[in-house]
Amino acid sequence: MRSEYRQAVEAVIAQESKLAEVTKLHADAAAREKQLSEALRLNQETLERYERRVAELESQMT
Repeated sequence: MRSEYRQAVEAVIAQESKLAEVTKLHADAAAREKQLSEALRLNQETLERYERRVAELESQMT
């Protein structure tokens, strides 16, 4: 019985450690996703600005 209890406690401790690791990975991934979303938005805005400028210059050429 004592051995079974020890194994159960060790399993709980190991699972808590795994949960902490996965929780940190999730938080890191969420932060990275936020950074990438912002970078994507900024790049899209820049592209739109460049495209508008090209269209403006093209209209002046004709």
